[in-house]
Formats: sequence, C-alpha cells, structure tokens
Amino acid sequence: METTIITNGVSLAAMLRAHALWLRGESEEGRCILDGATLNNMNLSRADLQSAVIRGTTLLDAELSGAQLGKAIIDAVDFQRALLGGADFSEARIAESNFESGWMSAVTLADAEIRNTGFRKANLRSARFQGALLESCKFSAATLSAACFNHSRVKLCDFSESDLNDAQFVRARVEGSRFYAVKGQDSNFGHCLLKNCDLSRADLGRAQFSRADLTGSQLDRAQLRDADLRYAQLGGVIFCRADLSGARFAGATLLAADLRGADLGKAREMSSQQLAQARTDENTILPNGSRGPYRRNSGAERAGNR
Repeated sequence: METTIITNGVSLAAMLRAHALWLRGESEEGRCILDGATLNNMNLSRADLQSAVIRGTTLLDAELSGAQLGKAIIDAVDFQRALLGGADFSEARIAESNFESGWMSAVTLADAEIRNTGFRKANLRSARFQGALLESCKFSAATLSAACFNHSRVKLCDFSESDLNDAQFVRARVEGSRFYAVKGQDSNFGHCLLKNCDLSRADLGRAQFSRADLTGSQLDRAQLRDADLRYAQLGGVIFCRADLSGARFAGATLLAADLRGADLGKAREMSSQQLAQARTDENTILPNGSRGPYRRNSGAERAGNR
C-alpha cells in the first residue's frame, strides 16, 4: 500500500494518515477523497475510511474486512468480489455501486441510504440494515439469511431467488418490491408494511406476518405452511394455488383475498366470516379438508384431520 500512488504523487498510506488527522480534528485538510482510483486486490482491512468520499473507483477483489466506512459517500464504486466481512457502512450514502458476489457477512449498513446499487449473489449473512433506506437495489440470488431489515424502508428492490431464511423485517416499510421464489422460512415480517409486492413461489414456511399489511401483494403458489398471519391485512392479496396448510388466521382481514386453488387444510383460527369474504373455488382445499367453494355455515372453516 505504501507504493500505491493515488494522485499528485501521494501514496494511499499517506492519504489514510492524513484522513486520520482530519477525523480527529487535528487538520482542516486531509479528508480522504478517492476519485477514479483503481485499487483492485488492495488490502485495506480495518482501514478507517469514515466520512471518506469515494467516487468512480474500482475495488475488485479488494480486502476490506472490518473496514470503517460509516458516513462515507460512495458513488459509482465497483466492489465486485470484495471481502467486506464485518465492515461498517453505518449512515453511509451509497449510489450506483456494485457489490456483486462480495463477501459481506455481518456487514453493518444501519441507517445507510442505498440507491440503484447491486448486491447480486453477495453473501450478506447476518447483515444489519436496520433503519436503512433502500431504493431500486438488486439482491437477486444473494444470501441474506438472518439479515436484519427492522425499521428499514425498501422501495422497488428485487430480492428474487435470494436466501432470506430467518431474516427480520419487523416494522419495515416495503413497497413495490420482488421476492419471487425466495427462501424465507422462519422469516419475520411482523408489523411490516408489505404493499404491492410480488412473493410468488416464495417458500415462507413458518414465517411471521402478524399484524403485517400485505394489501395488494401477490403470493401465487407461495409456500406458507404453518405461517402466522394473525391480525394481518390481507385484503385483495392473491393466494392462488398457495400452500396455507396449518397457517394461523385469527383476526386477519381477508376481504376480496383470492384463495382459488389454495390449500387451507388444517388452517387455524379461521372464521366463517373471513372465508365468506374471500374468493374460493372448487380447487380450494378448506380447513376441514373438504373442497370449496366455501359455503357459509357449512363448518368447513374449522380445521379437521385429513
């Protein structure tokens, strides 16, 4: 790193030393600004780049494990295949950047603002996105198991075919986003706003949706075995051919929900009024194991043994 020249004959090591002085308030100049730099394969593990400005820079295959990037401004930076395990991007502003196939296990992005950025096939296991703003980001085929998105704001993002097992979205606001064919067993969307989202073919067995608002979302052919949907807003939700066997529905709103072809076998805590307000057909399996459509006062809303 000592011999890596960034600009005007200044080495990267010297730039980082000057930045450290600036962070401590010992110098009015020296803030680290990397503009158009090429730092591929560079070892910057545990580097302190808090509040740095990084623009148009390539860090392909770079080592940034444990790096401090809180409050940094990151624009059009290429982090493909970079090692970022344990790095801290808290309150960073990230735009038009690429973290594809990066190793980002246990990375912290709390309260960050992230726009138009790619995380395709990145390993984000146990990543922390609490309070973050995510707009038009791509997480397709990423590993996000046990990741935390609590209180985050997610808009127009794509999580298709990602691993969201055990992920947490408690009280998150998620709108217009794709979760097509995700693996989301034991995930938690409690008290989450999940409007106009596509969760078709998602595997959400045992997932928590208690008091969530899924209005206008699509869960066609989704797997929701033993899911918790108590007190959820499910008005207009498309559950066609979904597996809802053993799911809990106490207090849930099902007005105009589409349950045609859905499997509600052994669904629990469902009332006659709920089923009467939903749309069922001859391919719907009702909680008592009989075929639909549901008829009021038939008793088919009570879970039975098949």
